[in-house]
Amino acid sequence: MDFEKVAKQLANPSGKFGVDVALGMNTMNEFISKTTYELLKIKDNESVLEIGLGNGKFIKDILNYGSGIHFTGIDISKTMITEAKNNNSYLIETGYVDLFDADVEKIPVWDETFDKICTINTIYFWKNPVKALKEIYRVLNQNGILIVSFRPFIKGQTLNFTKYGFKEYRTEDFESLIQQTSFKIIEKIEKTEPEVEFNGQKHNLLSKYFIVKKLPPTKN
Repeated sequence: MDFEKVAKQLANPSGKFGVDVALGMNTMNEFISKTTYELLKIKDNESVLEIGLGNGKFIKDILNYGSGIHFTGIDISKTMITEAKNNNSYLIETGYVDLFDADVEKIPVWDETFDKICTINTIYFWKNPVKALKEIYRVLNQNGILIVSFRPFIKGQTLNFTKYGFKEYRTEDFESLIQQTSFKIIEKIEKTEPEVEFNGQKHNLLSKYFIVKKLPPTKN
């Protein structure tokens, strides 16, 4: 495996190789993805947004949490949205699934559209994370919950992607971002993931899940 070639595809997969990389990431991210969905505690008739859904493999898992759930997925990669639409065409036909390419800093929906929002292993790529969080705040309803899941920087655990444009986050780095918004972290959860193999090495990665609540905007 060409480690550099893979790393450069992760932020915005494109072309046939990007499709192949996404398939590999499905395996590597299955645990962190499904754990995030469980923590969302999705209820009947809720509207859910996933930011950076990749090829949409796990959409059906979200819809299985209840009846009448409406799922919206966005990704900056047009290739991934095309794949997600192909993989979930039967679900899109139900009218309960919407997929489109968009940047987290400019989500093309009305204010307070979603009950639950999640994003998994995408924060590393956000160009302006405070602006992104404020945009997420805008589209989340007043009682809404956001979960941001990622693998924090821990010396000796990193997969060494930083030289390819990633920004690795420690817990305190993310907490500092939240303090610049009208969100509040209500719970932090840490999981040791099942062993995975990547780039010829086996890893037991640590993942963190920040459950964040929308607060009324602060008044100046």
